Amino acid sequence: MAHLEQVQTQTQVLAPQLRQSLKVLQASALELRAMVQEEIATNPMLEEIPNEENKSKGKEKENIERDTYTNFSNSSSSEANKHHAFLMDSITNETSLQEHLQEQVGCMELPKKLREIVDFIIGSLNEKGFLELSTEDLMQQTASNHTQVMRACSLVQSLDPVGVGCKDVLSSLKVQLIHQHKADSLAFKILSNHYDSLLRNKLADIARACSVSVGEVQAAIRNDISTLHPNPGSAYVSHKTHAIIPDVRIYKNDLQQWIVEVNRPYLPQLRIGNQYKTLLAKNLTKEDRSYLRIKMRSGRFLIQAILQRQKTVEQIARVLLHRQYDFFEKGIGHLKPLTLQSIAEDLGVHETTVSRATANKYIDTPFGIFTFKYFFTKGLPGENGTAISNNTLKQQLQKIVSEEDKHHPYSDQQLAALLAKNYQAKIARRTVTKYREVLGILAANLRRQYD
Repeated sequence: MAHLEQVQTQTQVLAPQLRQSLKVLQASALELRAMVQEEIATNPMLEEIPNEENKSKGKEKENIERDTYTNFSNSSSSEANKHHAFLMDSITNETSLQEHLQEQVGCMELPKKLREIVDFIIGSLNEKGFLELSTEDLMQQTASNHTQVMRACSLVQSLDPVGVGCKDVLSSLKVQLIHQHKADSLAFKILSNHYDSLLRNKLADIARACSVSVGEVQAAIRNDISTLHPNPGSAYVSHKTHAIIPDVRIYKNDLQQWIVEVNRPYLPQLRIGNQYKTLLAKNLTKEDRSYLRIKMRSGRFLIQAILQRQKTVEQIARVLLHRQYDFFEKGIGHLKPLTLQSIAEDLGVHETTVSRATANKYIDTPFGIFTFKYFFTKGLPGENGTAISNNTLKQQLQKIVSEEDKHHPYSDQQLAALLAKNYQAKIARRTVTKYREVLGILAANLRRQYD
């Protein structure tokens, strides 16, 4: 028999204003700009200050007036607007692989049935330009016979870029060589009979099997195979342009003093419109007055949330400059291990606040633009009591590999020993293997070059 039971529980509920504050804190520069523009469009109490009304250009201070958020910058608003327009104009519409192929097919006079099969094949290609459907699937889905399907596939494979419409990388490479009239070449023989050995860089085995020298195998790879496109359709994969706007710039001024400068021009200048404040003093209906007050509170809270965000980001940047001073003075190789918790302790805030404030944000440094998160890295302990940043080890690993003897590349164990010697630290081989794979560095046997 069912019965009722009273249970008391505790749950955490975030107020709408707190949620908005966290959203503002975590947003990237572009996301925050979009949020502000959306709020301006939907909140009649909030308005953007015209450029000509900004009389405080060049002042190094922050407006903390309750109803106003104004950008102060050494850069003029017109320059910021020109820069923004340039970024927007630089974003172009890209042609997809399917569109590129259809343009070529559209110039051909093809029988209706063949055109239908070709269109179906083009529409079935994946982003690399390969056709994952089998011949039987094509025959069934296009109601065609084997001859018609093979003719359509051959036609697609001959389009630019040559090699699209194949089932995998190997078949695409072979089609490209055939198109270059190299079906009788050593390169084609290597792909047809020794592809696995080629992937393992076993050039001596290939040379013996083909009764040629290792030098001839290298020449075939260098002059023929390496010029082919393993993923012919990848050039037409959509690469959306993502503009990066640094939230903070850290640089040295003319007096060689370090300056932490928050990037403000990307945000519109906000204020509560005076005309709506005047309206509140007039005779309005209860509903209208309530609506305007709600919008006024919302606008004020957004202004305050932005000010608090900018202040928090600047404080974190200043602590990063102090904690990673060697990086800013000497470069990437001097990055130190750093945790979110240590920054939070310095600022007297919770670790999650630092995590949100550094998410999706960038710092412009003398050595390039980096994400805030780049400066938070784990490390390995050294024998002298200092710690070594993972990023520093990765950079050194890249340097060692780039300078190694290409005919006798270092094994992972040898790389670990070299890093341990350079930094007086204990570094395991598996750690080197992990870093090498993250960096996209091949294993020693695949890096080896032959005479």
